[in-house]
Amino acid sequence: MSSAEPKLKRRAKGKRPFYFSDPDIDRLLSMLMALAGELSVTRDRLDTLERVAQAKGLLSQADIEAFELDEQALSDRAARHQVLFKEVTRIISAELEGLDDSDATEYAEVVAQVERDD
Repeated sequence: MSSAEPKLKRRAKGKRPFYFSDPDIDRLLSMLMALAGELSVTRDRLDTLERVAQAKGLLSQADIEAFELDEQALSDRAARHQVLFKEVTRIISAELEGLDDSDATEYAEVVAQVERDD
């Protein structure tokens, strides 16, 4: 596979195993673990970038703390937040695909509310 080809996410096949008596607890745990994994990778990369920048004399920790984002950067971050939210809630979204329209509409309204609160 060349580096120009997009990497597809791997998905497990078959029925999802449940470890707790309440499947909702399993779903919540899956969401939290996905979020923890994303946060861990992000923090590691951020730490690397800050250390490289400081070692090269490009900027200091104080420079980072004092930096203010412009509107485009804020918009870009909001878009990334939406992608992350969709990935973290993927397990719920997949199950909701089988619901009737009224249930799906109610879920969409809740998601929209959470995104507005971001």
